[in-house]
Parts: sequence; structure tokens; C-alpha cells
Amino acid sequence: CVSSNYMEPPNRYISPLQTRKDRDVAFNLAVRDLIKDDKVMIDSLQPKEYYIHLAVKGTAPGSQDDVELQFGEGIVNLRCQSRVTLPPPPFCVKKNCINGNMDQRERLERIARVLGLPFADEERMKYAKWTPIFFNSDRVPGFDDD
Repeated sequence: CVSSNYMEPPNRYISPLQTRKDRDVAFNLAVRDLIKDDKVMIDSLQPKEYYIHLAVKGTAPGSQDDVELQFGEGIVNLRCQSRVTLPPPPFCVKKNCINGNMDQRERLERIARVLGLPFADEERMKYAKWTPIFFNSDRVPGFDDD
């Protein structure tokens, strides 16, 4: 599972999307764009709650993932949950890879592109440095200080 709930651990957290339109307009534009997308299936629309439930192709052959979008004022909270749980890969070496959840992150990133909405932390993360956990030669500030 990957979610924009701030209480998720870092390996399961993804930033919510940012909207620049009022909630009604943003919701209606999202519905319009998602209907046109042949890679998602809208399972449920709840306009009064500003909620969209989607089904997308999952990682396991023949499986699906559930994607939920909840529109708030200025943001869209996201959640992607696999219907079939697979063991996480033992490691990843791809830049920005967060072990075990990359496929779900990529699904949410694709939906963000379809909707034309940026992630809320996109500007702050523009100059962030990705550091691998293993085989890392970066100095840890304060670690060697006496």
C-alpha cells in the first residue's frame, strides 16, 4: 500500500496532489480525464464526498490494484492498495526506489500525469538528493564530530 496519509511510514508515504482550482472543478476535471484513460476503470464515483475509486492493472499477472482519490480543498489524497500481495523484492538500485512499493508509486505518478496535477511537495523535492541506503559513502553530519 502507498498512501498520502501523513501517518504512513516513509516507505509507504507519497505526497498528496495539489490543485489550483476549487474542489468541484478539480473533481469534475479529474472524472473527465479518468473516463478518457483506457488504463483505469472507474469502480465508484461519490461526487458528494469528492471520492473516486479506480481499478488499475496490478503487479501480479491478472491482478488489479485499488486506487482511491479523495479531493479536499487544494489537495487530492491518494491511496493505492494491491489486491494480491507479493513478497517485496530483496533490493532495488533504481534512483528514487523505495523497496517494495515502486510499482504502486508509479501507478499513482501516472494518474497524477493523467490528471495534470503536481505532487504537493514537488517544488521542495526538486533539489533533494537521493542517497542509497546500502553502499553509501556520504558523510553523516555529526557522526564523526568529537
